[in-house]
Amino acid sequence: MKEFNSIIKERTINKSPEYIYQLWTTSDGLNKFFSVENDIEIIPNGKYEIYFTKESPIGLRGSEGCKVLSFIPNRMFSFTWNTPPSLLDLRNSGYYTWVVITFDEIEVNKTLVKLYNLGYPLDKKWNRGYQYFEKAWDIVMNELEEYCNKK
Repeated sequence: MKEFNSIIKERTINKSPEYIYQLWTTSDGLNKFFSVENDIEIIPNGKYEIYFTKESPIGLRGSEGCKVLSFIPNRMFSFTWNTPPSLLDLRNSGYYTWVVITFDEIEVNKTLVKLYNLGYPLDKKWNRGYQYFEKAWDIVMNELEEYCNKK
């Protein structure tokens, strides 16, 4: 059986699971904390393309090619994930990791958000992708928390 590295990040956020789920699953929500533009379809196998720049050529703007895997409204959301253009050899490999985000209400308007980024092959080549997202997901989760704390 092949083994994989996983990344787990969590934050407790003073908003409802419904509110945070909407941030992750709507175009307007994503643009508030994560993207400059996006093309998403919250249906199984729908697009989950988050763009971090409009200036780069198509295919190098963000998570092009990523897809929705599954969702339970206000409780869980999962999607495929690629590597950034700075790791072009990994990005062009055709291999995607996957992300699962859970939204667990601790008390009214207090939610434990857990982000799991799974499926990094245990080899030297993929350690670069794993190390990149070990840091990048902290930034994303911090941006999510900061945005929610302002509202």
